[in-house]
Amino acid sequence: MRAILLYLVGAALVLSGCSGSAGVQSKAAIQEAIERHLQKQSSVLLDNMTVEVQDVKFEGDRANADVKFRSKQSPDVVVGRQYVLRRVGKQWQVESSSSAGGMGDPHGGPMSPQPTSPSPAPVTPQPSH
Repeated sequence: MRAILLYLVGAALVLSGCSGSAGVQSKAAIQEAIERHLQKQSSVLLDNMTVEVQDVKFEGDRANADVKFRSKQSPDVVVGRQYVLRRVGKQWQVESSSSAGGMGDPHGGPMSPQPTSPSPAPVTPQPSH
């Protein structure tokens, strides 16, 4: 009887550990960490955008996430960012982020389009006859 009870307690501990780490390695956990990070940034107005975690790659205690920020006023305005996160305990923390080639920076940079044509070459005066 005691062996069965010990087996059940051990199995419950193993299963609770497995379900805990599965919840930590989810898009929802990554999105929560990114939103928590953005709330600390005074220049970011989260109320004006929707945060969409597109893809996450987990590698042990690290994760790489592709995120889109969509304007609530103009849904066709989308900015992409790539995030690198590190797991600390049962929570993820943003280590760094970089532009994903979008139109601007939701971290406070300008929301202006990227230039599409090179600058014109300087004109040099031609000698007259």
